[in-house]
Amino acid sequence: MNTNSKRQGMAITSLVLGMLSMVCFGFVTGIPAIILGHIAHSRTRKVPEQYAGSGLAIAGLVMGYASLLMTVIVVMIAGRLLPQLAQARSPAQRISCMNNMKQIGLAFRIWATDNKDRFPFNVPSSEGGMMELRAEGEDGFDRNPARIFQVMSNMLATPKLLICPADGSKRPALDFRNLQAANVSYQVRSGTNVNEANPQEILARCPIHGHEVFCDGSVR
Repeated sequence: MNTNSKRQGMAITSLVLGMLSMVCFGFVTGIPAIILGHIAHSRTRKVPEQYAGSGLAIAGLVMGYASLLMTVIVVMIAGRLLPQLAQARSPAQRISCMNNMKQIGLAFRIWATDNKDRFPFNVPSSEGGMMELRAEGEDGFDRNPARIFQVMSNMLATPKLLICPADGSKRPALDFRNLQAANVSYQVRSGTNVNEANPQEILARCPIHGHEVFCDGSVR
């Protein structure tokens, strides 16, 4: 039988898929290239009078297997690098969080200085505070710190300061007017004993990193 009349469509398909797997599609076309390549090569050996394209099939097989090997290598490298990248990111987030809390502590101090050394939750609304809206929880932290930060909005540069960089569950508000609990990562204590007369009382805390702002404005 003339070679040109022999069937070699499957071998050609395997070659094309193998080439695509090397260029951009990876194992998506690499696996079909391997399967079709094996079938086509087997047919050329068992029924050579009907099927041709053994070389094409082998080429498709080689490229298919090569793409799978490359995929495995990439996955292995990524598996090793991702934890390292996460570890490298964590210290940066911790430092950024610390900077946020320093600015929050400074904002509390400035606001208190302008309001007879009192924090917003100890100042009545008639004087610009939010004492009537204070919602102190059993743990001493206010259940809605967003209201406290809204009162101090002039002392805070941006609502983004209220989101810990490691807190993926919260999103910064567009502005302080629309600030909600969902836009705040940091906790604020709002008890009557939280004042500048008790400088070592905890004023605010990051629940993720454990950073704490004290009434004297220091951060630890």
